[in-house]
Amino acid sequence: MKQSVLSLAPSVPLTQQRMPLYEALHTYSQSGVTPFDVPGHKMGATTNTLQQAFGDVLGLDVNSMKELDLLSHPQGVIAEAQSLAAEAFGADEAFFLVNGTTIGILAMIMATCAPGETLLVPRNGHKSVMDGIILSGARPIFIQPEVDVHFGIAHGVSVASVARAITTNPSAKVLLVTYPTYFGAMSELTEICELAHQHNITVIVDGAHGAHLGFMPNGKDALACGADAVTLSMHKTAGSLTQSSLLLLQTKRITKASVQKVLGMLQTTSASYLLMSSLDIARHELVCHGKERYAQLLPLIKQATKQIEAGGHYEVLKQAYVNERFAQHYDMTKLVVRVNSLGLTGFEVYTLLKEQYNIQMELAEGYVVMAVITPADTTRSLQRLVDALLAIEKDHAKGMTVLSLHVTPYEVNELVVCPREAYYASQETIVIDEAEGRISADTLMIYPPGIPLVIPGEKISRDVIAQYHYYNKTIGNVLMEAGSAHHITVIKEHA
Repeated sequence: MKQSVLSLAPSVPLTQQRMPLYEALHTYSQSGVTPFDVPGHKMGATTNTLQQAFGDVLGLDVNSMKELDLLSHPQGVIAEAQSLAAEAFGADEAFFLVNGTTIGILAMIMATCAPGETLLVPRNGHKSVMDGIILSGARPIFIQPEVDVHFGIAHGVSVASVARAITTNPSAKVLLVTYPTYFGAMSELTEICELAHQHNITVIVDGAHGAHLGFMPNGKDALACGADAVTLSMHKTAGSLTQSSLLLLQTKRITKASVQKVLGMLQTTSASYLLMSSLDIARHELVCHGKERYAQLLPLIKQATKQIEAGGHYEVLKQAYVNERFAQHYDMTKLVVRVNSLGLTGFEVYTLLKEQYNIQMELAEGYVVMAVITPADTTRSLQRLVDALLAIEKDHAKGMTVLSLHVTPYEVNELVVCPREAYYASQETIVIDEAEGRISADTLMIYPPGIPLVIPGEKISRDVIAQYHYYNKTIGNVLMEAGSAHHITVIKEHA
């Protein structure tokens, strides 16, 4: 797909054609001002390595001031840009985030859950969800996601599993849903929201990988499904700079003031104008050109899928499969390729793609590799991926299928102690092989996708230890808080 300048859709409001924050920032950078404020590079005034690396971009890396507004108390161009973002996504309010969706998830949880209140949450939630539980003091009730043994991944939670969780936890105050999952599955969120609201439960959504959904043909984003708040990683799929995200809010069940107060505690008072203005630009691009670009992109993905599957060893995850097996929808811009029928693991194919073909995939799992496809991709880039996969199939297929018991680490561990209590308890670090039956004070996490094997307060099972060794061996690194390899921090046992 050749990128070109697209004409504006006739339905785009005139207001959405503006980028108030970026426009004000660009005007300021061209004003010839002599800066005696921070940052210390003074808009790139000195010829040094930083200036040589970033050039004119440094002229946009400036401090808060009247004409550029203040993120922690927006009243000018930031407020206007946030208002346009809210309008673009159908929200009552929008908040710019400069520390990624992590901050948005923390803020949503802390704004809705007081210490001791019950939060219903999928066990395949991101680490930031678990951190939000610790910070808020909420009592988590974990919901088992739908596990796909064939692809070796987990999808979203089912309506039935959410209904069971609500029935057995009538005091639950908040439900968190991941929509879409890292691998592109989308639960029946409309039905889930209706069910939760019938029981006076607020629905918050980790939409990190779904900023583009409302701009795809027949796409439906989390707010359109009835969610009360959603955080979107605009940098992941909508083209803003890394670390920039949006928190979108409907104010019927959550107040703007409660979210703004929490964000005031969590976000920096020196917010990056590069990040914020990139959100302004990305919103403009999505509204003005997103639908046309995704309409052009999807046929390319379908064509690439056919080519990848032509040799018989690969299988690409598809809407029909996810809907038939799990009654969920699927975002086909997550190109999930099942590779273990080659006789190779996803980790091995991931490494081959990088080392032999210079192709960087988003992630690998035991049975799959995944590529994130956006309108920045072209026929040429997709063909490079197709050609590399077909070459690997030709050169490395072994006539066997790799199977493992450790490719879906999403079982709900026994929660013995509230995560916040475990986090602050007396602790010690022990060899992980000696930790079976102990209560974790640590988070063991595979990144990407950032889903923990165990969190503080959970009992460490034999399966957790086996999964740790599996991932440590196959990808060489498991993120953990203990300082030593093959060790884990646990709650001290008192005599």
